[in-house]
Amino acid sequence: MHYNTAMWWFLIGLAVGIVILLFFRLAFERDLERTRRELYQEYENQLRENQLRAEAYWKAQFEDWKSREIETLKQSIDQQYKAVLEQWKLEVEEEIRQDATKRSKSVMLGQITEHLVPFLSDFKYNPKDARFLGTPVDLIVFDGLSDGQLKQVVFIEVKSGSSKQLTQRERQVRDTILDKHVCWELFYQPSTELTTQKEGFENAPNYTDPDAGENSTEL
Repeated sequence: MHYNTAMWWFLIGLAVGIVILLFFRLAFERDLERTRRELYQEYENQLRENQLRAEAYWKAQFEDWKSREIETLKQSIDQQYKAVLEQWKLEVEEEIRQDATKRSKSVMLGQITEHLVPFLSDFKYNPKDARFLGTPVDLIVFDGLSDGQLKQVVFIEVKSGSSKQLTQRERQVRDTILDKHVCWELFYQPSTELTTQKEGFENAPNYTDPDAGENSTEL
């Protein structure tokens, strides 16, 4: 009887011990799982923080590199632009000089030609009757004056080379003459009185446009 009672207490104690061990094991596993989750969460947070730091660092490095590259590129483009601009200035300056020289020669040649026109073989008037003005018309010819018998007064505009178009002033002079707005005046010096005698043009011959092939107009 005493042996059976001891056996029962032993079994009860063993069962209680097993229950206590199971309880501690479950508690330990629960604490271990909680610790593992906390460590994993801390690891995740640290990893995310490191990633953000790395991204910020490399972004700053990239922006710095981009700024340096852009500045270098701007300086290179600026230097190339200045070099091209200087080369262009030299070329254009040379072209302007050549063009100015060419124009100057052309103007001088034109002025010389205008003075020599009355002495050309195809000039149909007596050179002695020609008077050079230059502007707004090149020549005025008093046809027949040197022979003592004036027949007409001719206004002549000289064109040389490929220049055949009249300027606005030259067209105004031409149109004014063709419209017969021409008069003769006698001015007494030093008197301030001005005597004007206007010639009539009722019997003047019809005008033929110089652009149609005629070189002169009788008034």
